[in-house]
Amino acid sequence: MDATSGRGPSHAELAAAVGSAAAGLVRAGIGPGTVVALHLPDTPEFAVALHAVIAAGAIAFPVRVTAPAAELARLLDATGARVLLTWPVLLDIAQEAVKSAPGVERLYCFGDEPDVEPFASLLTGEPAPDVPVDPGGTVALLAATSGHSGPPRAVRLTHAEVVAGMLRVAEGGMIGASDTVLTAVPFADVLGLNGVLNPALRLGATVVARPGAGRHDLLRVLQEHRVTVALLPPELVETLAYDRAVTRYRLRSLRTVVSTGGPLSAEIARACAARLGCPVRQAYGLAEAAGITHLNLRAAEEGTLDSVGRGLPGVAWRVLDPATGTRQPAYQPGELRVRLVTGERWLPTGDAAFVDEHGRVYILGRIGGGRPEPPAEPETVLAAHPAVRDVAVVPVPDPELGLAPHAFAVLAEPVSAADLLAYVNAHLPPYRRVLAVHPTDLIPRTPTGRVQRRALLERAGLAP
Repeated sequence: MDATSGRGPSHAELAAAVGSAAAGLVRAGIGPGTVVALHLPDTPEFAVALHAVIAAGAIAFPVRVTAPAAELARLLDATGARVLLTWPVLLDIAQEAVKSAPGVERLYCFGDEPDVEPFASLLTGEPAPDVPVDPGGTVALLAATSGHSGPPRAVRLTHAEVVAGMLRVAEGGMIGASDTVLTAVPFADVLGLNGVLNPALRLGATVVARPGAGRHDLLRVLQEHRVTVALLPPELVETLAYDRAVTRYRLRSLRTVVSTGGPLSAEIARACAARLGCPVRQAYGLAEAAGITHLNLRAAEEGTLDSVGRGLPGVAWRVLDPATGTRQPAYQPGELRVRLVTGERWLPTGDAAFVDEHGRVYILGRIGGGRPEPPAEPETVLAAHPAVRDVAVVPVPDPELGLAPHAFAVLAEPVSAADLLAYVNAHLPPYRRVLAVHPTDLIPRTPTGRVQRRALLERAGLAP
């Protein structure tokens, strides 16, 4: 659905348009092995073009509309694109890029622009052609990388890899058939395409194509279309958490906000959830994995708002020391690597991360020139305080977070709980901070030294 006009095809109309365009592409000689670049904004036409190209057996290559002509030309040349589909307001950029990309033989544009073939000429009214493909060997999609560590490059994804990436989300519980879904991550990004667009279409959900980049555009669309699921980058989650303009919009239709594209602190997630009255979760993925690999659906229940979770079905992962390649223990940072059931090799992500003792992954950011400093442990920090004789940190039931880390300290000399809390959190990164410190006269332990959590909570009056 177009967010501005509200126009958009039904699922049946979309399927018919895809088949008709696919037949037209094959009739025009655009089929297996042909790379077709999609230089299109997030509109219903993007979905038609994407699936028509794939149904014709060709290879779809979505390109961000923000790419200048020189970058677009580089990508067209690097991928061997022979066909370019564009949009009226982008036509000048596309025509300029084609001048420097001699491999492009055909240029189609939506609408009725002079001196260019209209996309409508491909609509034959015929059903989709029966084009044989090898799911595990035929490339369906070229997905552009994020470009965080160099110019964006295209990753080749087979039909099987694209379907597996879509099914991870469709069967993961993030989206349901009755949802209205919006993504502020562009369809040209594999996380927007295979993390929202394709799973939502498979499930029969409604997808709202967001037209603008401003925060008021976002708020207006969320309100007018009663969006229930929103996939947003961290900066927009922060906008929802703190921007005063949010209070002027009715956003109670939202049942979940999913943050992806970078780390999101627990503080921002908690503030956004409290303001909107819905859970805020984190997701993680990459182009090489055909979309989302991690999705933390139990963030609120487990008190892990800053984690991307344990990994979706079909995804194996590990955190390795970048220098030695050895697996890192809990809470020690390294590079996150993932492996899919459809592949044999471990994919480097270039992202620094660590895992907790329960197997939940926390993204720290891109790996830079130096190795990330290991995160401090709350128990270690508190034990170093001169007024503390013994300490334990355990999860405590919390009405908002599900579980939250609390510290319990046996004191060697008088000190206030507030001073201890300020001390420990001043020495910890945000994702390791404790919610409270409770002075106690004893920390019950087993003969082997293990903390007896229930007995400790009962002594403090915090047992559920």
